[in-house]
Amino acid sequence: MDEIFRSYWWLLFPLAFFAFGAWDRWLAYQRSKDRLELLRTYTNQGKDPPPELIKALRDEEEEEPTAYEPYDRYGRRYRRHYLRYRLLGPYWAWRRTLVTGSVAAGFWFAAYYADLPGVDWSFQLVAIIMSCVAVGNLIAAIFSSTFPPRR
Repeated sequence: MDEIFRSYWWLLFPLAFFAFGAWDRWLAYQRSKDRLELLRTYTNQGKDPPPELIKALRDEEEEEPTAYEPYDRYGRRYRRHYLRYRLLGPYWAWRRTLVTGSVAAGFWFAAYYADLPGVDWSFQLVAIIMSCVAVGNLIAAIFSSTFPPRR
């Protein structure tokens, strides 16, 4: 039993991320439930709920930081444009291809020339996976260069 904890200590990190994610979702559920209960209380009394409460209920799933609102001149339209034409454009696709290809080449180099005993197979496995990712990025880069997104 002691060997399991010594061999798989790294599983504590994904389990902790899962636990904190579940806690965050539970707190969001409680917050939503409390807002709906407050809205129900207003309607049972026959009063109009404040507009801030209705806005909070409407925009609950879309929580953006308000610190950048004075600097956000174009809003969602600009962000959509940025995502579509900048991050998904040919430049970024070729850049992803070069980065993943060079990382794959580095792992292939390490797999054949590493002097550490017992790591050649693990380096080869990572190199195979990174090579597949690099080929996928190459195909995406070719398609994004051939068929650029419409403006």
